[in-house]
Amino acid sequence: MALLLAPALLGPFAAAQAQQRSIAFQGTTRNYILHVPKNLPPGPRPLVVALHGALQPASIMQRYLDLDAVADREGFVVAYPKGINLIWNDGRASVAGFLPILDARDDAGFVLAVRDELVAQGLADPGRSYLMGFSNGGFLTAFVACRHADAFAAFATMMMTVPVGYAESCRPSKPVPILMMNGTYDPIVPMFGRPTPGARLMSARESAELFARIDGCASAQVSQAPNTRIYRFDRCAGGAAVAYYEIAGGHQPPAQSVDAGDALAALLLGPRRSGLDAPNEIWSFFKRYGTPTVPETPPGTEALVAAGTAATSQPLPLRPGAAASRTVTTLASVPLPMASPLRRKSASAE
Repeated sequence: MALLLAPALLGPFAAAQAQQRSIAFQGTTRNYILHVPKNLPPGPRPLVVALHGALQPASIMQRYLDLDAVADREGFVVAYPKGINLIWNDGRASVAGFLPILDARDDAGFVLAVRDELVAQGLADPGRSYLMGFSNGGFLTAFVACRHADAFAAFATMMMTVPVGYAESCRPSKPVPILMMNGTYDPIVPMFGRPTPGARLMSARESAELFARIDGCASAQVSQAPNTRIYRFDRCAGGAAVAYYEIAGGHQPPAQSVDAGDALAALLLGPRRSGLDAPNEIWSFFKRYGTPTVPETPPGTEALVAAGTAATSQPLPLRPGAAASRTVTTLASVPLPMASPLRRKSASAE
């Protein structure tokens, strides 16, 4: 559950490059928001699919998380799928312990369909696609990681602990790089775990240790960050890693800075901590994984591309089992520009 509406009271939602998109899926129309940074070089780009929490509109998730700023700086695209009635069927019988899943829709399949559509259009690189989710969206992220590990290069969850049954049912097809964040004062998804209708939840530490066992990782190395203890399970099979961030906060991802809206949300969700920025931490983890499907073009090739001599026509691979895409024409990719300084949020900007 994630009633993160307070930040919307501070100003209009602004995302100049946001596109409202629809996709036909299993006989119905499903929707998502797509953020594409300006002036991207040609060719498929890394893709981050970000899943909102329960009762949290995707547009509010987009505004609240500030992932778009990282995407603009680093040159990747972001898709924000929309759950039906603001809820995901995340593999449990209920959401937040009291919202029953009445419609057994395949939300995992919908997430994969969004990814596949963007790959088929030549916008997303299938070798550098990533999935993250908050709260209810985090549960769905873990569900996809257990059952469709081949579709994404890495995963991240915020304010989620896995059901106890995953100790037996989670059998990913390959080692799963995953970053997990949990708050020590989270009143919605307590870090120590709890029983809920339809699924008893592990503690946050047990959840991280489960993926570390699945990935065959060595013992965790512990470090400190602002308001955070970090457990890093490295030396895992296949080059994977598990990172667990234990944050001295509530049911809110940490941010580079916080403001009055975060304090208002804290009355229900617990405090939001500053100093450590969730989207920056997650992207730093994600970009360690994945291989470009279309190799980067050496510097100086831009002129050839502009002249039309570097165009290629080739089918873009989808995840195993997906429908074959049409052949699309793509242009060779060029290196990203130098990263600009991190943009600090301010109360005036909010």
